[in-house]
Amino acid sequence: MSSGSKQASVSTDSCPGVDRVVNLLQKAVHDELLSGACVLASVGEDVFLSVAEGDRALGLDSEAPPQPIANTVFDLGRLTQGVCTATLMMRLVSLGKVSLTDRAARYLQGLGVGQKSKITLAHLLSHTTGFPAGISVYDELVKANAGPRPGILSSSGAKQYAYNHFKNATLRFEPGARVLESDINYVILGEICELVTGLSLEKAFVRYVATPMQLGSINFIDLTILRRRRLEPIVELFSPMGICSRRGRVIAGEVWDENAWVMGGVAGHAGLFGTVGDLHKWGRALLDAVHGRSDIIAPEVATMFLGSDERVGCGFMSASKEDGFSLDESNGSHGRIVMNGTGGSSVFLDCARDMVVVFLSGMPLSHQNTRKLNALRTEVLQAILQ
Repeated sequence: MSSGSKQASVSTDSCPGVDRVVNLLQKAVHDELLSGACVLASVGEDVFLSVAEGDRALGLDSEAPPQPIANTVFDLGRLTQGVCTATLMMRLVSLGKVSLTDRAARYLQGLGVGQKSKITLAHLLSHTTGFPAGISVYDELVKANAGPRPGILSSSGAKQYAYNHFKNATLRFEPGARVLESDINYVILGEICELVTGLSLEKAFVRYVATPMQLGSINFIDLTILRRRRLEPIVELFSPMGICSRRGRVIAGEVWDENAWVMGGVAGHAGLFGTVGDLHKWGRALLDAVHGRSDIIAPEVATMFLGSDERVGCGFMSASKEDGFSLDESNGSHGRIVMNGTGGSSVFLDCARDMVVVFLSGMPLSHQNTRKLNALRTEVLQAILQ
């Protein structure tokens, strides 16, 4: 690994735990747990912690020159569910275009049969539909691409195939019975967003979320457009996600998630890219809405999504030990957490404290280190909260 370019910075007055956060990140980089990480935290408009340690380690090449990580564009992975899809739903509910009690079959005819006819938008958002986890369309589409349908990968046909395949999956239990996190829920919500807005998902995100919230760096990378125009992303700007054995290369500037990749890089469950600064700005926009400081999202809608006491609310999960966040309830934290376990990326929102904490890191340099990365993330958040 390259030696890295240390870029620790702390804004405003020091507070308990700041030095601890800096030391934790420095040690993680030194021990080669990860190539680099960024943490940005605020209460209200006061940013009290801004730390960037390590480098992008482009290509995971130990001989590569250090690249600063502070302005790196990260693959946000499953954070896409909250940042794009759930926030789009907030906007559509605020505008009166949809209701959380709407049946999904109102928008998608394929969900109008059997138990699936009971599925509501709230069920999809809260992972209580009964759709199974771990379903992939990658192998089927790669096989089709090598056979009679060359070029189907990352095409509109592949995306429609994925939509149909996921909607046809057999439910594991009756909608509303319990929580089972499944990417299918957010793939389907992405399709519903497209139908309601009359726009592709990436354009709907730009119009209803990114533009009003001024999120200049957060967006999808549409692989269909890149291939059609023979364009290449500037990989030097991106934190690499590691070497994908199935694709046979280092993944940087294209989505890591395989289902999102074969769908063209744009899906309701994964595909967003962005910087720590804009991800923090998104978190602040949501808390502004909760506290009635926003004209983008109605406060009652924001509270509906973020204020639930349920384990999994409408797009946002309660911080818990299950996610690697062993929070001490005695500190009064009742935050919501959106996370991507693959790369360690997370956003912690605490409505009561009006606090946003963003943690972004590159892929662990060893997949065996994923558990250690979860523990690191917990220690960082604990240090900030204490």
